[in-house]
Amino acid sequence: MGWSREEGIVGESPVMRALEERVQRVAQSDLPLLVRGETGSGKEVVARAVHGRSRRRAQPFVSESCAALPETLLEAELFGHEQGAFTGATRAAEGLFRRASGGTLFVDEVADMSPALQAKLLRVLQTGEVRPVGGSAAVRVDVRVVASTRHDLPRLVEAGRFRQDLYFRLAVLELEVPPLRERLEDLPALAHSILLAVARERGEEPLPLTEGALDVLLSYGWPGNVRELENVLRSAALFAGGGRLEASLFRILSRSPSPAEAEEDAGLCYQELREQLAERERRYVLAALRRADGNKAKAARRLGITRYALYRTLRRLGLDGEATRAGVEPETEVSLPRERRRTGSGSERLKPVAV
Repeated sequence: MGWSREEGIVGESPVMRALEERVQRVAQSDLPLLVRGETGSGKEVVARAVHGRSRRRAQPFVSESCAALPETLLEAELFGHEQGAFTGATRAAEGLFRRASGGTLFVDEVADMSPALQAKLLRVLQTGEVRPVGGSAAVRVDVRVVASTRHDLPRLVEAGRFRQDLYFRLAVLELEVPPLRERLEDLPALAHSILLAVARERGEEPLPLTEGALDVLLSYGWPGNVRELENVLRSAALFAGGGRLEASLFRILSRSPSPAEAEEDAGLCYQELREQLAERERRYVLAALRRADGNKAKAARRLGITRYALYRTLRRLGLDGEATRAGVEPETEVSLPRERRRTGSGSERLKPVAV
């Protein structure tokens, strides 16, 4: 999924192709849309893609984050206000609903709305009218509402923290944006798009990533998703020397998995069968890496999987840390499938991956 408003959706992984198809379908409707996904995953990019494929594409796309403003200011920003409606309201303002007339209003992180504002948003969705703060007359609006959230809204509904009727109204159509760690195939294209944008801003040629640098990026869990990738690449481009981005610029990423990943892995510990299968898979992967002299691309070919699938497997099995890269894993005798074996000593140590 793209990170950039200009670039739009970036990615050819299966999950992104499926999302692209759903975007195309929901764009043909004017019904409210709920976009779900982790922080930084590209929810606004998806919303813009829907708008750009809809009949409203020639009209405004307006966005506002419910987490960015206090309740009183958010209400006035969304619905508008009359002159003198509150301290500092020296003149009337039309609000974002009216500013987005004929187009799309993107309400980011809708779960951060107060109960009172949730009720007012529901009223607009039901009636198609807004009432400015301090005003008595309702104003008709023609706007498609696209909301986003990083939360599990059904759970918030059960906990009494989000209105059930508003959830049902918003979730008529839903899209889910996958986290970056689940679509690493797209990372090279995303990185290229980001570096190209950085180069355009500076009036320079885009900096290429070395093979080692790409290895580091692909080995990281990206808890901050595409937004974190953009920040990391922008920082690296600022300090790069020699006309390319070396692996040394990304050493800060060589740290332990995120708490969410650690919790997910810990959840498997009590399942004996899965433990045994994981250990067997681990031994196969280590054997393939040793016989490929630590070269992940060659090891992936030996295992009959793609390079990106190997990176996901390494992280899932806990083999993507510094110990694996340094080649200190103990040897394990494993017989690889016959067609993938190559003559050579099985006693070779796992060598460091060139970065």
